[in-house]
Amino acid sequence: MTDISHVFQYGSSESNGRSVAHEERLQRPLATGEVPPQRSAGQLESPPENRSDGWLTTRLVLLALTIILLGTAAGLLGALVLPKTYGARAEVLYTISQDQQGGDPLRQNRQLSNQLVFLKSRNVLEPVAQKQGRQFKDLDKDVSVAVLDNSEVIQVEADGPTKLAALQTLQAVMDGYLTLIRQPSGASLNLATQLADAHANTTQIQTRVQQLTTAVVAGTATQAALNDARAQLTTSLDREKAIQTKIDERKLSGEAGPDAQLLTPPYSLPDPVFPQPLIAAGTGALVGVIVAGVMVALSARRRMRP
Repeated sequence: MTDISHVFQYGSSESNGRSVAHEERLQRPLATGEVPPQRSAGQLESPPENRSDGWLTTRLVLLALTIILLGTAAGLLGALVLPKTYGARAEVLYTISQDQQGGDPLRQNRQLSNQLVFLKSRNVLEPVAQKQGRQFKDLDKDVSVAVLDNSEVIQVEADGPTKLAALQTLQAVMDGYLTLIRQPSGASLNLATQLADAHANTTQIQTRVQQLTTAVVAGTATQAALNDARAQLTTSLDREKAIQTKIDERKLSGEAGPDAQLLTPPYSLPDPVFPQPLIAAGTGALVGVIVAGVMVALSARRRMRP
């Protein structure tokens, strides 16, 4: 037992001695031309910058998250502070018959596009702008028009500082548009005048026939006069029907102009159209992401430099 203990003690002392000697060699000053002793793999230490990598990464992540949150908060704050703009909306049904289309969808799209231009033209907006004491270009910015997908419905919107102002502006625009679009052409106006004259003539002859009928019974008028009045009445009715037929044919062929009618009367939108909190917050968050990304990229670039 004594021999074995001596062996282990000797081995341990020898190992400790070598270790102490090796440390002394590492710590003592080097002589001129002497090669410094190399450390073993187990004695290599990690460089200081490697120990700080995790801390720097965490710091950058926290900084990026802070910037994004600040951007989101700034967007929400802007939505609460900025002046609000309200909107009103209406819809017009612009009916295009098959005869007007001619089986060409592109022609239908052109006709609808022409109506969008007409809605934003000076003929429609200038009277409204003058009535409100505004410039045409200012009103033009507050009015927007669009055709709903795969339909003949035109959506019209107007903006204003209050719900009432937006609604009044849109109502004036729609009244002006519908008044102009429904004005008959020269030929249609002529037929309408002829129809009115024919109807008035028919009414007069009907009154005369009634009077002659009473007079014939009383013996104060002849049957021949009554028959002549009835013949005139038939002729006037036929003329009235012929004129009405021409008017109907013009409507079917599209020569009388489009059939535009107010599908949805103007109404106020419940929420402001600008600024919208969700969009403002999303915009602020996007700006924060961009700024944070630039800062992280610059930091990574600096760390990669030798």
